[in-house]
Parts: sequence; structure tokens; C-alpha cells
Amino acid sequence: MLKTMVNGYMLEVNNEGYMYFNAQSLLEGFCIHVGMERLEAMTKEEIKAMVKSVKDGSIAKKLQAEVTELKALISEQKKQIRDLKKTIKELNEN
Repeated sequence: MLKTMVNGYMLEVNNEGYMYFNAQSLLEGFCIHVGMERLEAMTKEEIKAMVKSVKDGSIAKKLQAEVTELKALISEQKKQIRDLKKTIKELNEN
């Protein structure tokens, strides 16, 4: 729900209220809280950084780098598990 207030706008999403003092910040907040479903409170700077990173594509690059790093970590851990199982098997055979 959106309400026009004397000094700005009040956006309510899932019973959480967010106050904006101009149309630009309202649109940014709407994109974050409604479009991206980020319901926690965020500072103006955090909202601007999030909108900027979505617009310039840097958020997708950052997330892809994290996914790649996590996949490499999982692969290394699977290798370690295989090696440990092999060592345990060898110890049990002796």
C-alpha cells in the first residue's frame, strides 16, 4: 500500500512501513522492497548501491563469482572426502 504523506510517501509491504521523502527514493525503495522482496530495513546508501549494482550488472558478476568459488570449494571437499574414505578403507584392510 502506498500513502502520500505531508512530507513524503509511506510504502507498506507485508505490514512493514518504509518512508520516502521524494519520488526517486520511493521508486528505488519500491524496486528493492517489492521487486526484489528485500523486506529488511536498508539505508538510503544501501538502496542506492543495490539499485546501481542491478543496473550496471555488477551484482550478477559478483554473484556468479561467488557461485564459481563455492563450486570449486565443493569439488575440493568431495575430493578430500574420497581421499579420506580411501585412507580409512586401507587402514581397515591392514
